[in-house]
Amino acid sequence: MQTWWDALTAIEKVFWLIAIPFSVIFLIQMVLSFTGIGGGATDPGAELTDFHSDASTAGHDLSQSNEDSGPGFSFFTIRNFIAFFTVFSWSGLAFNNSGIGIGLTIVLAILLGVIAMLIISSLFYFTSKMTGSGNVSMKNAIGATGKVYLPIKSNQGNIGKVHVTFQGSIREMQAITKQDSDLPTNTIIKVTGLADESILIVEKN
Repeated sequence: MQTWWDALTAIEKVFWLIAIPFSVIFLIQMVLSFTGIGGGATDPGAELTDFHSDASTAGHDLSQSNEDSGPGFSFFTIRNFIAFFTVFSWSGLAFNNSGIGIGLTIVLAILLGVIAMLIISSLFYFTSKMTGSGNVSMKNAIGATGKVYLPIKSNQGNIGKVHVTFQGSIREMQAITKQDSDLPTNTIIKVTGLADESILIVEKN
């Protein structure tokens, strides 16, 4: 093993150091995602950015939020970054072994990594749409329990996200809290009401 490692070039060592841990995490994450273990919250942390999520201040006007009650298309998530580095590293190793040069290898590896992010995002988006299809009555979420996905600040300080199971499906919903304490990621919550047609009011369960 030591002989093999010493024989690698610097760029190959970098690719291998990325490939091994990210591949393990990626495989675990895919298994959890498609078996439904963990209540649908399979990212090892909150989303970094979401095309449909605006972290707002306490003065945010809830009436301006008209997001659809279903999940949005999330691109910049930890799940997608794991997919990016997994594909980036393995494709980098493959291209590097083909002898096309370090510069082109990195460019192609980045391109394939971005494509992987798009595929994963689309897969989860359309899967969520299918599982969440049909008539959704937000009132049915009241009383349901779930888990915080994007942290929620106290006293309506921002709009976070939660995974809640109602009407037979796990749904990703926007949420606020009126409690005096923040609700960090993975906090178990209960839905106590509706702020509007697309935003839940939750509290720690």
